[in-house]
Amino acid sequence: MRKSNLTAGFGIILVAIICLLLGSQKIYAQQGTYRWVDEKGTVHFTEGSGAIPEKYRQNQRDVVRDTQDIRQDRRDIREDTRDIREDRRDIQRDNQDVREDRKDIRQDTREIREDRKEIQSDNEKIRADRKVLADALKSGDQGKIEAAKQNLRSDVRDRNREVNELRKDRGQRRQDERNLRRDEADRRHDGRDFRNDKADRRHDVKDLKHDKADRRHDVQAEKNTK
Repeated sequence: MRKSNLTAGFGIILVAIICLLLGSQKIYAQQGTYRWVDEKGTVHFTEGSGAIPEKYRQNQRDVVRDTQDIRQDRRDIREDTRDIREDRRDIQRDNQDVREDRKDIRQDTREIREDRKEIQSDNEKIRADRKVLADALKSGDQGKIEAAKQNLRSDVRDRNREVNELRKDRGQRRQDERNLRRDEADRRHDGRDFRNDKADRRHDVKDLKHDKADRRHDVQAEKNTK
């Protein structure tokens, strides 16, 4: 029984502490200098929102918050400026990557042309080897026949090697073309980020000007009421 009473008493104390904390937070939230305007357009300044008549509380504004808003605006502008610098660096890297990709594609194209020339030359050699082999077969000279066959096999191997090089160079060019499309997409994306961050900074600059104007107005109004 005594344990139950202790538990109940502890619960009551805990609820009281929570209520006290919530009440203190509410009171703290209402502290500060507030600006409000009556129906005649007269500007008033009071310490704490509780002193403002109920019907005028909709047009109240925390004067201290103007300074806090200005500080926040300046932090936002600095953050926007850092983002813009980073976007510019990203775009520069993207431009460099795009230039490298195009350079690689041009090199691949030159190598493909060279491979085709080599294949064409090998085909001409193979035709000549076959003609020599046909003449050797007609003559029946085994030495010439074996030499012609050896030359033909060698030129066929060279052509096959060049065909493989051509396939590899074509595959490399396709890869470089994919890299180019990817890097161009990255550049477009970074360009959009750059434009968005510049727009954000312009917006934050406008907010800063607006909040500074509000503070100047409040300071002037407070002087006029004294």
